[in-house]
Amino acid sequence: MKFSIIIPSYNQPQFISETFDNLKELKFKAVQNGVSVELLLFDSYSNEDVQKKIEEYKSIFDFVEIEKDNGQYDAINKGIQRATGDYWTWLNTDDKIDINGFLQIVSILKKDESIDYIYGSIEHIDAKGKSIRKVKAKPLTSDSLLNSDPGIYQPGSFFKKKFTNKIGLLANYNCCFDYEYVLRILKNQGKLVLCETIVSQFRIHNQSKTGSIITAFVEEQIEISRKYGRKVLSKHSFISMLRLIKHRYLMK
Repeated sequence: MKFSIIIPSYNQPQFISETFDNLKELKFKAVQNGVSVELLLFDSYSNEDVQKKIEEYKSIFDFVEIEKDNGQYDAINKGIQRATGDYWTWLNTDDKIDINGFLQIVSILKKDESIDYIYGSIEHIDAKGKSIRKVKAKPLTSDSLLNSDPGIYQPGSFFKKKFTNKIGLLANYNCCFDYEYVLRILKNQGKLVLCETIVSQFRIHNQSKTGSIITAFVEEQIEISRKYGRKVLSKHSFISMLRLIKHRYLMK
């Protein structure tokens, strides 16, 4: 069994070594457990510090492209098209995959290769790598994502390549292409499985996309959920409107 990990990269020199060390160890541990990991790096002409790190760790990657892209979704789409693994995911250069969680996912998939998308819980860490909180994964359904809680658990989760070949690439969104993609998987009757363990460390810091452009993030969630049939009078609608009011008007 083979796993492809796509790494979209742009200007995060303060965390990138930690992420690359994590991937190096993951690749080694995977071989010890009878599976292979393919690492595909797509860097959008990052600064000189990042280029030095890429050169330093170049030997761990199966493919490296340094070329201006049209955003994170575009870099990941390039990786999806090039990936040769049975399952694939992407990892940002400030996050990490939990190795024990990954091995648990491997164990589950070896027993059931009919799974189209597998995900687990996430640990939030701060800029120094210290644990902030653990977010326990919940079952995902179209109704819950559209009308209750749009939260998904992408970091460390894996998509089946044969299935995603049928539903296409990520959509052109700046923030919430992963939210749309999970909804698309559900719409196409994909088989989802929740792994009962921590599968990644997601870093919360001042420069992270999720934290720095909340208004755009919420606006995309609203647009996508409306496209997939969100109820007008839903918990998601109400909370989204409150968040937009807060960040548009009250935090200026």
